Amino acid sequence: MPFKAIVTPLLLLLGFYAVAQPGIKDSIYSQTLKEERRLQIQLPKEYKPGSTEKYRVLYLLDGEWNAELFEQVQAWSRQWGFTPPIIMVGVVNVYPNNQNQRFRDLTPTSGGQNGAGGGPKLLTFLKDELIPYINKTYPSNGSNILWGHSLGGLFVLYTLFTEPQVFDAYIAADPSAWWDHGFLGSYAKERVNTIKGIKSLFITGRTGIAYHQMGIDSLEMLLKKIAPPNLQWKAVAYPDETHISQQYKSAYDGLKYTLTPSIMDRIHIDPMGGIVVKGMPFTLSCNNVLAEKYIRYSTDGAAPTMASSPMQSENVITPVANFQLNIKTFLANDTANKSLTADYKLGKTLVAGKKPDNAVKGAWNYACYRSAADKEVLRSGRTGENVNINQLDSNDFFGRLSGYLETGKKGYYTFGMAGEPGTKLYIGDQLIMEIAQDSDFRTFIVPMEKGFYSIRFEYSHHKGGREFGFGYRLPDEPGDGPILPSVMYAP
Repeated sequence: MPFKAIVTPLLLLLGFYAVAQPGIKDSIYSQTLKEERRLQIQLPKEYKPGSTEKYRVLYLLDGEWNAELFEQVQAWSRQWGFTPPIIMVGVVNVYPNNQNQRFRDLTPTSGGQNGAGGGPKLLTFLKDELIPYINKTYPSNGSNILWGHSLGGLFVLYTLFTEPQVFDAYIAADPSAWWDHGFLGSYAKERVNTIKGIKSLFITGRTGIAYHQMGIDSLEMLLKKIAPPNLQWKAVAYPDETHISQQYKSAYDGLKYTLTPSIMDRIHIDPMGGIVVKGMPFTLSCNNVLAEKYIRYSTDGAAPTMASSPMQSENVITPVANFQLNIKTFLANDTANKSLTADYKLGKTLVAGKKPDNAVKGAWNYACYRSAADKEVLRSGRTGENVNINQLDSNDFFGRLSGYLETGKKGYYTFGMAGEPGTKLYIGDQLIMEIAQDSDFRTFIVPMEKGFYSIRFEYSHHKGGREFGFGYRLPDEPGDGPILPSVMYAP
């Protein structure tokens, strides 16, 4: 592919540098490059001088163009909680005699073209001079991300396969993987085994012939064959975009893919245990964003590894015996990877009863006690629009809901409840689930028939504590919902 096809539209953007750039203007003299390199530093809005808080650092190649772009994208992402606060370092190109030297700096080989092939020196500058300077001068936590577009994307990929330990995450937007007759493909084959530890790679391109012309299709096929399990990677092709316009989508998607998993509070699965029937499949849901990237699970009792099954948003499991689900997160440069276990026991479908005589449809009974040990009822009645089950008394209390649940069809029902530790659900006289001491939420799957079941919730309410709530998922339904009055019966 002719180089001119890539470089011309980029040169048209040189006027962007005339726009006031966001953040702190800084610079560093490079002994490697023998020149002064300008920097655009953006600190998180949350940062306060003197604070001990440290942040990940995003290094932006072509900083004079991308600093403003990422200021906008990161501000929006932070507003809605998709990304954590980060430091952004725009690495500005040099312009001797008004000539942009990105062609010199971002190409890893000469490719038979004059002035190309300075990539190794730029990498040395980043590794040995710029990153140490940023770590010393700004509140960096030592975890680094590299972004580049076009030739910058080529340099990002070259860096991954040359010095993979320098950055934890790599974002290559519409990379010029065609460079030097597809040099990157053979280079990746030689170097892929040097990638140690967990690394994140996000590649973007454009649909159609452009995906092929940029050499991204060949790179994607190669990665499917040779990428090690510890390289968490994804390639995305955008329709109806140009080489320039796709940058905005790449910026948001790249940040999301790289950073969103790091702000999860816990592993969110549903159900979190239960009674299952041998040979009867059930769906295990995971509500973590991008779970397939970094969450792995096993059902054979072994601890999950990066090579274990990736957790999808919906996972169909067919039980053949009692099993424990082991789940673990794997994130780059994360010393606090999370884990979770959930137990599923083989059992029989719970037997339904008939509609109880004289039962009143539309509500359950409630009763309020000072504590679980007390027998004196402080307040009782039936649930309804004017009853708040978390405000049955002005002081701390123990509550009980009881009645009958009508089930409309046979299958798996997944019950969920929130509340303080010790909150319980009984079906008939069987304790189905209880919220553990270190939790405030629990879900449980149960096989049930069509018919009626005696049901009882027990919970404690303390001022300032977790409020009690409940719901369920019906068989073959995609989401959870409330237990409606239309299926409640009070004796």
